Amino acid sequence: MRVKSCILTSSGMETRVTFGLSEMIFEAPDTFVMKPRGAFDEETASAMIEHLVARAEALPFVLLLMDLTSLGVITPAARHVLTSNGHRLPPRALAIHGGSFTVRVMSQMMARASWLRGSRDRWVWHSPNEAAARAWLDEKRRALAAGVRPSER
Repeated sequence: MRVKSCILTSSGMETRVTFGLSEMIFEAPDTFVMKPRGAFDEETASAMIEHLVARAEALPFVLLLMDLTSLGVITPAARHVLTSNGHRLPPRALAIHGGSFTVRVMSQMMARASWLRGSRDRWVWHSPNEAAARAWLDEKRRALAAGVRPSER
């Protein structure tokens, strides 16, 4: 899938990229906000992962904020892409919020599958809302910046 648009905000501190209905926002210096929307397929998942890996490779760590409030269906192929590429990312913290009960259960299963596939250099937390997710990510930023590396499941 081709990236449909890339728009830099006037402050230059944020980059927003859309992938069909979904989008990824990079908030300098280390935070990626991922917003999958609607039916999330393999093509979109692959494009988003490749963009994330390319942007994150030069960073010592990344913080990921996954907003699932507008996610509809996630195809099995998309789930496979998302759970098979974690080893390509630097140490990270992933805070997930939003989504239906089904989406939340699916995201927990995907986090476990990713861990089983070797993506162990990360923390994952399912947050009740965006504000709590961002506060948790701020705590993890301090730990990562201090050299603490994730080791929990």
